[in-house]
Amino acid sequence: MDESTKARAHTLFQQTLLGDAAEHAEIGVMVWNEERRYVAVNTFACRLLGVSREKLLGSKVGDQNPTEAAREAIEAALAELPAFGRMPLANGVMVDWITVASDVAGLPHIVGLMWEARGPEPHHPEN
Repeated sequence: MDESTKARAHTLFQQTLLGDAAEHAEIGVMVWNEERRYVAVNTFACRLLGVSREKLLGSKVGDQNPTEAAREAIEAALAELPAFGRMPLANGVMVDWITVASDVAGLPHIVGLMWEARGPEPHHPEN
């Protein structure tokens, strides 16, 4: 096996391993496109939101959590990436979240992570 074949195999292994780890992580992973539609979500994100993957994929960010806190979080993410904060979900679960810009599959996307909040609210550094 030549070096370029080994490198491609290694990259494919890394991508598969990372994808599998994200799918089974105890943190919600959501990827949305420039139209603000979910293009990928993991199992934990579905569990936190109480919505199936089928319902989330293609839906607009914020549709599953139509709260003022969610609207403010989305606006913060769109205004300045990375962005982070704490907000209640529509089902009452309090989550911490972070969003970052990414070039997933060579296209611009936003990756959002959320997890059940514990402890004090995240510190927002002063500008």
